[in-house]
Parts: sequence; C-alpha cells; structure tokens
Amino acid sequence: MNQIIPAPVERVGAVTVPLPLVLLPGTACDARLFAPMLDRLGVPVATVVEMSGGETAAELAVKILGQAPERFSLLGFSLGGIVALEMIARAPERIARLALVDTTARPDPSENAERRRGAVRRAREAGLASYVDESWADLVAPGHSGNTELRDVIRCMARDAGIDTLAAQTEVAISRADSRPRLAAIGVPTLILAGEAEQVCSLEAHREMAQAIPGARFFTIPNAGHFAPLENPAAVARHVRDWLGDINAIPADDQGASMSETTSNPKTKGASAVALEENVLQVERRDYPDLAPTDRPRSQSLDGFDDIYTDIVDYIIRCTHKIWDERDIGLIYTHYTHNCVLYGTTGTIYNREDVVRDTIQRLVSFPERRGMGTQVIWNGNDKDGFYTSHLVTGSGRHTQYGHLGQPTGKPFVSRTIADCMVHRNMIYREWVVADQMAIIKQLGLDPNHFAARTAKSKFDAGLISLDIGENRRFLGQTRPNEKADLSLAHNDIEVQTVEMLHEVFVKRMFGKIAEVYAPTAQYHGPLMKELYGVAAIIHQHLGLIGSLPDASYEIQHVASNPCEEGGTKVAVRWVMEGHHLGYGILGELGDPTGKRVQVMGMSHYHWKDGKIVDEWNVYDELSLLVQVKLGQLAEGAQASV
Repeated sequence: MNQIIPAPVERVGAVTVPLPLVLLPGTACDARLFAPMLDRLGVPVATVVEMSGGETAAELAVKILGQAPERFSLLGFSLGGIVALEMIARAPERIARLALVDTTARPDPSENAERRRGAVRRAREAGLASYVDESWADLVAPGHSGNTELRDVIRCMARDAGIDTLAAQTEVAISRADSRPRLAAIGVPTLILAGEAEQVCSLEAHREMAQAIPGARFFTIPNAGHFAPLENPAAVARHVRDWLGDINAIPADDQGASMSETTSNPKTKGASAVALEENVLQVERRDYPDLAPTDRPRSQSLDGFDDIYTDIVDYIIRCTHKIWDERDIGLIYTHYTHNCVLYGTTGTIYNREDVVRDTIQRLVSFPERRGMGTQVIWNGNDKDGFYTSHLVTGSGRHTQYGHLGQPTGKPFVSRTIADCMVHRNMIYREWVVADQMAIIKQLGLDPNHFAARTAKSKFDAGLISLDIGENRRFLGQTRPNEKADLSLAHNDIEVQTVEMLHEVFVKRMFGKIAEVYAPTAQYHGPLMKELYGVAAIIHQHLGLIGSLPDASYEIQHVASNPCEEGGTKVAVRWVMEGHHLGYGILGELGDPTGKRVQVMGMSHYHWKDGKIVDEWNVYDELSLLVQVKLGQLAEGAQASV
C-alpha cells in the first residue's frame, strides 16, 4: 500500500492545497528512506509509493500513474528515479517538476544481470540483512561506514520489503530501458542530486542527465554516498525545498488531488490560501516595500517567528530597517537573546544590553544614517536554525558629536556584512564586519590618531595583542595543505568556491583568479573600491597577502542561493591571521612592524555561467591599524619594565 505522510487533509469549499509530492523509493526501501528529509521540509502533501506490482519499469510507471493525482511533483531515488523517467516519458503533462536522486538514465550493463541475481540468491540463503552488508562499502560514504544506526535502518527496510519484492525489483533494474534519448524532451524544472561519494550510480551518469535535460540543476551532497537522503538529509532537504519553491497550488475540489488519500501538514490546517511552499524573497531587484510587504502571505515555514515576517529574508531586511532606520532600537529586546554574542572587528559584545547601547552610540554620531539591504544569502530552516549573510550599503552624514569626535558635516558611504545565526525570531550569534576605515577617510579624519586612541582605551582596559609565534599556516617545515577542507560546503558551487579560495589564499596560486573570474568581473572592495577586470582583482588579493605574507587563511562558514539574476551567489566568512611583515595595499599600516594581526572578513561571490562575475569583499583596515598600535603599546610597556 502507499504510505501517506502525515495526516488527512481537510477540504473546505474552495480552499486550496499545495501540489502533491509523490516520492518513489529505491530497491528494498520504503517511507523510512525519506522520513528525515520530509521532517525537515514539512511538506504539506507527500505520498511515498510502494514499488511493487510491475515486472518492468514501464509497467510500474503505468501502475503508479493510474493511482497518482492529476498533476504532481515527482521525486525518485535510485530505482525510483528509473521509474520516474518512465513516468515523465508517458505523461509529461501531469508532472509539474522532477527530482532524480542517486539514480541513472543508463540501461543496466548486460554483465550486471548475473551479479544482481546472485546477490538475490545469497539473500534467500543468508537473509536480507546480508544483502545490505555485502555491498555496504558501496552504499554509503566512507565517513558513515561505521554508522550502525544508519545500517540498521537500511537493513530493516530490506527485511520488511521481503525477498520476493527484492527479486522482482532486481528484475526491473536489469530490464530497464535506456532513458538517455528521452532526456532532452523533459520540459519541467529538474533537480538532480547525488552523494559526493556515490558508487552505485556514477557521478558521470548524473552529469550526463544534467547536461541532457534542459535547465536541469545538479548538486552533489557532501558527506553522503548512495543513500544521500539518509546520510545527509538536511542538505538534500535544502535542495528539494528550493526545487519545490514556486509550485502553484491546485484547487482543493480537484478530484485528482489525491492518490488513495491526500494529506496535509498540521501546521497549515485552517489556512485560508496556499500552504507554506518556500518562495523566499531576493533583495537585488526589489524595492524596500516589496521586501517588507504588508499583504504577502507567509511563504516559508517560520515556526516561532513574529507573524509579520513572511520568510527569513523579510525577517533580516525588515528588522534591520526598523532598528537602524526607523530607530526602533528596543526591537533588539525581542530579536536578540539576552546572552547573544556579537563578534566585531575591534571587539566582542557578550550580552543584549550592550548591543542596545552600542547601537544607540553609533546612531548618535550619524542621525541621518540609512542602511540599504543589498543582498541576503542564507541557509537553514526553522527547526535547525537559519544562517544569514546580509550585505548592507550604509550612507549618512557626520553631524553630531559622538564616538568619532567633533562633527565634520561630511557625507559617507560604506559597506557592512553581518552574518547572523537565528532561531525562533531571536539572533543568538552575530559576526559584523563594518568598513570603518572607509568612513574615517571620507570624513577627513586621521586614521592613525583614531586607531591610537582606540588602542589606548583597550590597552588601559588590560587588553594586549599576544604574539604566540607561528600561526596555523605552518606545520613545521611542511608546505601548505594540498587539498581544501570541503566539510563546510553544501553543494558543487560551494565546493568550487572553497577550492578556489584555498588555491589563492592558502597555496598562493594567484593565477587561479584568472581561471575562475570572468574577464569583465567587478570587484567591490574595502574603502568603497569599485574595480574591473582580472588584473585589478589579482592585485587586490596579492596586496592583502603582501602586507601579511605569513598569514593563514581559514574559512568559517559557507552558504549559497540560486540568484534571480542568473547563476548562484555564495557567501563566505573567513579569518586571516599573520604578522605585519611586508608591504601591500594596507598602506595606513606603514613600514612593516612585525606585529601580529587578525583579519575577520566576509565575501559574497556571484557565479554565472561557470565564472565569478562579481565579488563583494569586506574587511576593516582600521581594525588592523588598531591591532598594530595595540601591539606597539604592549611592546613599549614591556620595555619600560
């Protein structure tokens, strides 16, 4: 029987329900395969089909279509993906979009038949658990080889399926057709996912499908092999959520809306319109009223968030605007936890009350300040928490006495990126990189004077810069790591970004920039620099390393979103740590001082057609100058002892 997730829908008049999602599991699998993913998605209508009742993939496709809704979204895993390709070939008008997970369009090689049948014979003799165990190394990523809980779930699904079902599904796999000639005819949004350690259905077969299906999007899932939905359900759910994002609802009185019965997410019960399919706003093309709407229904599950917010981008844009532009500073009390930690480039704040006080002080100096949301890159969900990277372009005039001294009356423009960790309407951790040096210079102030004053206040408070010798770049006399750490990446474009940054900043292979940046790429850098072309971009990054030639480079977070302008935008938070030993673009530091400094930076990249076309890079040169001055004060104090 078909397995329905989770409870019957209520049909009231013309109330609409979301387009159903039909899921096809693989060989000897059932609804348990998709349960962790669906738990994260909260999909209002989802049906997991039992893969039996047909001797061939074509027969299974016909059977499932006979029970399926009139129009639906279709996701197939492994054998389910093979059947899904048969279904869309037969009824393309009924399938709104297609997802193919750890599967293939290729026919089964003839030499595989005896191997497959032999595995079934051995399972009859030794039990279905042995069927899983003998191929375990090929089924999961190496990091999951010792995961007994995961193995038990897959064993249990196989045992419950039974040997006869396994034998029948094996014959379906053996006799499957070559679907490759039909791929070009697929005309619906198509998502292709594969575990990065996939061994059963080759990654090459997935790329083959992605290249043949018009507009298909292909991602690899980190820390996963063939069973990606169980090995890394959060990453799979993220891509499936994006894929489902803009599906139209269908009328509730449409009799084709159910298989044996239709179900809804209890969170949507009683809703007056469309269920919560994700369709998250993007900033770049929209005016502020569109980003903080008054009449837009909630488009993303935001359990625990204030009712006014429709999605996570709306949350970040709207609350930032209200706090900084409308001066509703007290909103911090309902949007930050009491013990929040805010990491800045010249210090850390450890509680909400100090966040309130710091915000007031900054607005005192700039009563005309306005902060325009430029873009928001995010990941996560309302269950596990969201992570946002928010690029703000701020402008104003220095018209009042405050933390920068006597007012100059001059205008300024600067960039800030704030990365926030958010759960149930509350920011509990934040990293802020504000380009204070850009403001200082535009106001005509002396950076050295301001940095010295800031360093003195920190020194008087007992803070010093500790030089602990070699940094993380060096391991004895060995060279830098050959390979990048890809554990923070969630998909191929993030992997490509991390690998590029490793080549440039760890291995010092600055020529890599010419390979991955478009010839006309634009660089939006500190001090409001706007530069064009590969040569200028190489010079900026080379110049940063030039000032800190022994600096290590560590990536702390990566997130990405498909972009309405085309391509994908990637956010990276990073830290460099080294000594002021050379000359570079950090001219205010002057001659090399040897002082240890740390750079906290954030960068946004826009990838399009395989190249980076824009880079926004924010770090604060004033913070580095303060650290050098602080080191000099500490050195002077030691010399006088």
